[in-house]
Amino acid sequence: WSASRTLPTMISLSMFPAPMCGTTLYELNNELVAGTQSDEDVHSLHMQILGFPPIIVNKESLKTHGRSEPCSRAAFLTHSEPVWKRGANAWHDSGIYGLLQEINKSADEVPQMLWRISGFALTVCHWITSLHRSLSPQLPLNTDDLLSQFTQVTDWKNCSLRVFSWHPHTNKCALALIDDSIRVYRAGSDTVPTLKHRLQKNVAALAWKPLCASVLAAACQSGVVVWTVDPNSLSTRPSSGCAQILSHPGHSPVTTISWNSRGATLVSGCPTDTSMLVWDVATETAVPLQRVGGGGVSFLSWSPDSGRILAATPSPLFRVWESHTWTCERWPTLRGRCQTGCWNGDGSRLLFTVLGEPVIYLLTFVDTGGVLGGGGSSQTAAVCADVSQTVFGSGDNEIRVGGEVQSMVWDPSGERLAVLLKGDPETYTRPTIAVFKTRVRPVFELLPCGFVQSGDKGSPQFISFHPRFPKGALLTVGWSTGRISNIPFYFVSSQSYPPLHPPTCSPPLDICSPRSPGNLFSEL
Repeated sequence: WSASRTLPTMISLSMFPAPMCGTTLYELNNELVAGTQSDEDVHSLHMQILGFPPIIVNKESLKTHGRSEPCSRAAFLTHSEPVWKRGANAWHDSGIYGLLQEINKSADEVPQMLWRISGFALTVCHWITSLHRSLSPQLPLNTDDLLSQFTQVTDWKNCSLRVFSWHPHTNKCALALIDDSIRVYRAGSDTVPTLKHRLQKNVAALAWKPLCASVLAAACQSGVVVWTVDPNSLSTRPSSGCAQILSHPGHSPVTTISWNSRGATLVSGCPTDTSMLVWDVATETAVPLQRVGGGGVSFLSWSPDSGRILAATPSPLFRVWESHTWTCERWPTLRGRCQTGCWNGDGSRLLFTVLGEPVIYLLTFVDTGGVLGGGGSSQTAAVCADVSQTVFGSGDNEIRVGGEVQSMVWDPSGERLAVLLKGDPETYTRPTIAVFKTRVRPVFELLPCGFVQSGDKGSPQFISFHPRFPKGALLTVGWSTGRISNIPFYFVSSQSYPPLHPPTCSPPLDICSPRSPGNLFSEL
């Protein structure tokens, strides 16, 4: 692929208004407003907009696991158990590798031929693992480090808030916490169900099933846990019988999942498995889609029209799958892997970022009635925004923002883009959320909006747009302090259609104001 870097109107963070003091409250008249809010005002705003009180989670109140389940179980096992039972437990905990290890440790209790075969098989496993790690050195050995590297959260390992997901059709959200539990908040209810399962460890992603009120998928260390929770139930601890376990050999830990817009199909990805799995949840069966190169699947994003899937890999390569014929376009990058990406409402444009590059790329797809092969994408990924480090102020008032992108979300109307920037402690650059005004038709354009920040010195962990906010856009931010804030962006949307059913064209967006600059990025 090639990237266009000669765009004179490309937007950069230096064109943004300087970060303001205080907490970002809302956007009004194309300007972000910052200030202070009392707890009563915050509570009133949340009840008015969402129908449930503000979410605050204290890490001290959560019970984290001090050691893994196999180690805890080992404390209660006696040595008098027969080898076949220890082997069965090892198989349950660690699969075939654990069974081979148990046989290899029990030389006096198993036939010599079986012991030698297990030793040879372990040697082969170690050799294959070493070869895989030499070919994919970017994959860390520790599971926590692997999940921290490939999730969309800034500090997944240490923050009490891990993953967040809005329901696509109503005021209901799911929040995964550091203690491996998932809490479900919904409008008009004081009951907060807490979902826990013994196989629900290290939750890396959440996704509600579209066109369904009660099905939630969670990407976990051992696979995908799919919960079905009755929205009318008053139970705060649904039983494990409400959960389906989707697992596949070699497909763990799962770090990314995505439903299509009709809720008929779920895809999952794992950085250590070269196959992307396409699940039929009802039958608990999966079809692996595998291509040579990449080393795994680190990030998945299904377009809102269900026509295409962005599939990033741990290597400098990503693919865009066409879901009607299950063919794909292969896009090698120059410096690093694709870190994140997001689609506009009709799936015609994809924004993505590459690890090691502080820029945002734009990929445009030709409208061919939903068939990628009929028209496909442009052959050039245009650089539409520069988010490299920028300094505002001077001396003691100096503020540094910018750098590599952690995650990126586009609101359903296609008029606001939120970008979570990692920051860099070595250069005193703090994590920041930059918000752009966007315009999709007749051409794609970007304008600066401002920076979202917290007044309590918390750093942003994750971002998400509410899918059905009627007065513009509602940005949800999870902070390192355990607080979740919701920032409304008030504007009149130019979209005259729901995001999941786009027409052939859309009206132009008029977001100019006396203080607004001209078009800072344009496809023209």
